[in-house]
Amino acid sequence: MWDRIMDRYDLKRGRNPERSERSLQCRWDTIKTEVGKFASVYADAIRENPSGMSDSDKTTLAASNFASIWKHNFAFMHCWNIMKHEPKWQDPKHRTFEKSGAASGGGDNDATINLDEDNGNPGGAAEERPPGRDRSKVSKKKANSDAGSASSSEWSARMEDLTLQRISFMQEESVRKSDRFQQLACIDEKRYEEMRSHNRSLLQCEQEKTRIMVENHERDKLKEEKEEEERILAIDLNACLPYQREYYQVRQEEIVAKIKARRSNTQAP
Repeated sequence: MWDRIMDRYDLKRGRNPERSERSLQCRWDTIKTEVGKFASVYADAIRENPSGMSDSDKTTLAASNFASIWKHNFAFMHCWNIMKHEPKWQDPKHRTFEKSGAASGGGDNDATINLDEDNGNPGGAAEERPPGRDRSKVSKKKANSDAGSASSSEWSARMEDLTLQRISFMQEESVRKSDRFQQLACIDEKRYEEMRSHNRSLLQCEQEKTRIMVENHERDKLKEEKEEEERILAIDLNACLPYQREYYQVRQEEIVAKIKARRSNTQAP
């Protein structure tokens, strides 16, 4: 049966969380307990039979009484609308009355049940005796056991729901972290490319700066050599001492030879 219930749930669950067989059993225990409580409150509202109230008004009254008794709202109204037509969830006193009436022959015996105008009790009917001490203890133990079982089942279902929510949250967080890491990797790669391009530009600027400095140095060197040659050529050898005359004469001859060689190289085709 529970295998069929699981197949039916998986077919209809849509975006709801996936549940195991144990989870579905716990969920059914929770629904059954809550609907049983509401059925009792609803039966009390029906027995009060307030005048001028429709069935929907009685349901609303029962929901209000349920919230005031159990300190939380009834969250399974959609389940109640399906389960209220089953005999298990109908008023037990109403079913007992119908069963006894049918067993006694129906309409003939109904006519013998008359209300006493003085005390409001059915004529000839004995008052119901209160339960004894042992019976009260057994009923109380059974009620406490049912409440503990329902509370344990509800706690198990809530813990499983929280576990499923936590797993779903961890999966979503993992996907978000993966996307974030990919974005950071793309940003780092873009920064690396920009840095490499910037370093390449700096290297080109340094190379151009070095080339200009070398050219300026060569030009300054040639200028200084030219000025030195012109100074040497302008020296009057007759006004120099003998050893100076000999030195500057050799230098002037070297300068003149260099100028002639330079001129011949310039004029050569």
